[in-house]
Amino acid sequence: MKMKLKKEQHNGIAYNYFDSTSDKVCFMFSGTGYTYEKPLLYYSTALMLELGYDVVQVCYTFDPQQFEQEPEAISEMVYNAANPIVNYILSTKSYTEAVYIGKSLGTLAIIDFYMQQPSLVPSRYVLLTPLLALEHIMQNLLEKQTFLAIGTADPHYSKERLEQLSSHELAIVENADHSLEIATNTVESIIICQSLLTALKAYLQ
Repeated sequence: MKMKLKKEQHNGIAYNYFDSTSDKVCFMFSGTGYTYEKPLLYYSTALMLELGYDVVQVCYTFDPQQFEQEPEAISEMVYNAANPIVNYILSTKSYTEAVYIGKSLGTLAIIDFYMQQPSLVPSRYVLLTPLLALEHIMQNLLEKQTFLAIGTADPHYSKERLEQLSSHELAIVENADHSLEIATNTVESIIICQSLLTALKAYLQ
C-alpha cells in the first residue's frame, strides 16, 4: 500500500492508522488468527484507501483462556478493547461517515454493539464470516442492513439462517471455508477474493 501507516496506541491497545486526510473513516476489527496481513483484510484496507477513507486497524490481542467465556462476554471483551480507539478517532476529526469492517471475532462487537446503538456519524457495516451459529448474533442481525460474506464450507454457514437475513447484501461463496478460501485451490481462492472486493466496492459506492 502506498499510504504509509502510523503505528499508534490508545488505552493500552495498539492500532494502525492510515491518514488520507479524509472526512470518512473505516474501522477494522480482525479475527483471532485472521490478521490485517491476510488477503481479505489487506485488500479491504487498500480498497478503503482507494475509495478515500482514513483507515484504523484495531490490533487487539487476547489470551486463549479469555475465549472460555460465554459468547456475549467475548463480544463485550472485543468491544471494550476497540471502542476507546473508535471514540478517540471520531473525536479527532469531523467525520461525516464511518464504515466498520469485521472478520469473524471482529464481527461480534459490530453486531452486538455498533449496530444496536445510535451512531455518532452515519455508518455502514461489513461482516466477513460472522458467527451465525450463535443465537444472539442471529437475533441482533434481524431487521438490520449490512454487507455479509460467508462460504458454504464455513462451520457457521446456515442456509436457513441466511434466508432470514434478506435485508442484508449477501455474498455467499460456494465451497469457501472460514477464511473465504478453498484450501485445495489457490487460483480459485484468489478469484474469490477479487469477486468479494468487487462486490464490496459496489456496495460502498
